[in-house]
Amino acid sequence: MNLHPVQYFSFLVPLSLTLLGLALLACWRVLPQQRFLLWLSVGYVISSLTLSFQSLLDTPQMAQWSAMAGILYMGSFWALAHGMALRCDGRASPLLAAAICLITLATLVYYSWIEDEIIVRATVLNLALGLLLLLAMPAIFRKSAGDDTLEKVLRISYIVLAVYALARPVLVLTLIPDADIAHLTRSLYWVFMLSAALLFSIWFLVLLLATTLRDILRVLHAERDRDPLTQLLNRRAFFEEAERSLTDSRQGPWTLLSCDIDHFKHVNDNWGHTAGDAVLRQFGQMLQKQTRSGDMAARFGGEEFTILLTHSDLEDAQHVAERLRQQLAATQFPEIDTPITASFGLTAVTSPTDISDAIDRADALLYQAKRAGRDRVYTE
Repeated sequence: MNLHPVQYFSFLVPLSLTLLGLALLACWRVLPQQRFLLWLSVGYVISSLTLSFQSLLDTPQMAQWSAMAGILYMGSFWALAHGMALRCDGRASPLLAAAICLITLATLVYYSWIEDEIIVRATVLNLALGLLLLLAMPAIFRKSAGDDTLEKVLRISYIVLAVYALARPVLVLTLIPDADIAHLTRSLYWVFMLSAALLFSIWFLVLLLATTLRDILRVLHAERDRDPLTQLLNRRAFFEEAERSLTDSRQGPWTLLSCDIDHFKHVNDNWGHTAGDAVLRQFGQMLQKQTRSGDMAARFGGEEFTILLTHSDLEDAQHVAERLRQQLAATQFPEIDTPITASFGLTAVTSPTDISDAIDRADALLYQAKRAGRDRVYTE
């Protein structure tokens, strides 16, 4: 097979893109819950194989195979869009994708088999690819990136890719001489397009893997710091967070609140541990709703809970404890047929070195509340 020198370079780019797609596939095999990696891998591999196939063809052959190449390109770009949408907890509409693909395919067939117009084919196909990428935009804009710079860069890069796909026909018409269009796969423009595709694909993959690794580390950190049943802080994470808060004088004053559900053993003995877990889970949700973002709520074990309230003196903390106590007593738990109450002990905290002693003081007050009849708040 006699190949033009440009075509030898053209094979390196699809090969590199295929390797990048296989890298994404390997990541998905390790992290099967991250399904978007599979779709992005499919998009990379199919588009690279199609690009490699096109690089072998001359202009008349490209017209003959344009419909097949268009189907593969559109399938790969929809896979990219769907993968990006999945990453943002959305989806790229398959119905809209099918409509775009059918209209584009009919146009490609007409302008390759009936009238051979490579400019029209390139324009229509690139517009379709850009529109397919845009299908992920609702999911991207619906899920906020917050202050996450890495996530913002990834999303901006994806938007740039979609805009480039839409603008590429204009670039072809304005930058490429008619003589080069007749031999597109042998032209320097083809080399430039392949080089740009490779560089952008590497850039996008690095961003994607970096954000994926960051997300996994966040999940692992949350699993390490959170009680799996209530999603409150565990004991170790509570002490770490409390120490950081207590060293920042701007967050004072602080009050420690110890809480224990009354007669919880009675719940487990009469309705089972599943019902007991449901009560603990719902009480944990109650604690999260009644505390502010700067406060720290933790499950220390069993039915024992601890809260560190920031910007709160004993009077403020007593109001919080009373709200919790009254809300719990008024709550109906579907798993059991008896009311649930809790006892509370409150004490002030002055410094990081005082946290352990404060927990002991709050526990002592809590036990006084229990000895006095339970379902009450005791404070210093």
